[in-house]
Amino acid sequence: MGEFGELTESDVALYRAVLEEPGRGVPDIAASLAVTSDDIDKSVARLVELGLLRHGDGDRLTGVSPMLAEATVLGAEDLELGARRAAVEQRRDTIRRLVPQWNSAFTSAVHEGVVDVISDQSAIANILMHYADRCEHELLSVAPGRLPATRMDGRTRVANVYSARRGIKTRALYQHTALRDRATRSYLNELAQNGATIRFAPSVPGRSLVVDRSVALLPIPTDDPGRHGLAVVRERNVIAWVVATFEQLWSEASPLEDVINRQHDDTELDQTRAAILRLMAEGEKDEAISRRLAISVRTCRRHIADYMAQVGATSRFQAGVIAARAGHTDSPTQS
Repeated sequence: MGEFGELTESDVALYRAVLEEPGRGVPDIAASLAVTSDDIDKSVARLVELGLLRHGDGDRLTGVSPMLAEATVLGAEDLELGARRAAVEQRRDTIRRLVPQWNSAFTSAVHEGVVDVISDQSAIANILMHYADRCEHELLSVAPGRLPATRMDGRTRVANVYSARRGIKTRALYQHTALRDRATRSYLNELAQNGATIRFAPSVPGRSLVVDRSVALLPIPTDDPGRHGLAVVRERNVIAWVVATFEQLWSEASPLEDVINRQHDDTELDQTRAAILRLMAEGEKDEAISRRLAISVRTCRRHIADYMAQVGATSRFQAGVIAARAGHTDSPTQS
């Protein structure tokens, strides 16, 4: 995979060659591009599958306009997706027709005490969605770690996404550790795409939801470690304290974009250092390493010096041996 997404540089070079000199055969193009017949065959197959090339007489190829290829290859899929979207929207409208009846019946059944404690698990799910639907201005959410660890986590997740999709101003605060889990990263991306603002802090208090700064939904422990109860708090002073705590943590937290960019930069740095250590262990000199990795000699030497200081090596050879034994010459992988 190259800089062109799913197309490699060889794919693009082949496509350009066909456009610039139509009528040339595949072996002739392969020779001019200095690639093997196997590589050229793979590129031809990819481009034909995408509708960008067509086979002509013999071994000749014909280039196809990307716009035409898009309409030809993706047209049927676009129609299918459109039909599926229409069906989903129709079902959504059908389900939502009963929302007024639900809210009317549920509102009359909800207690309006200063603090209500709910232990029934089905009731908890309904209450979370009830307040997510009744939220008119703002939803504040705090999550201490990865999702979903408990049923409460999963229900809170649904409530957050539901509110964000309704256009409610949603601010969500998470711990940095949440990004270590792939499912949680996917959920946070979905939440952000629906308009929520997300920040990260080193540590946060327990999970909480505050709806329009008038109701706080606070999970509470039960005798069953795998299940939580829910405290529905309407006492103004308690809610004011929860909101003040949230705002203090929010002001010191890092935005989602900054955290992701920092992780990306760290990953690139790790990959560069691993490549430097691998080449150094193979006996390459600084100048050769810098040329192969397209970095300056100074940068190369700085990475080596930093690593030697980190592992306490007194020579490049010793550093290379330590790196190889410790697996530091392997490129990091995403979890």
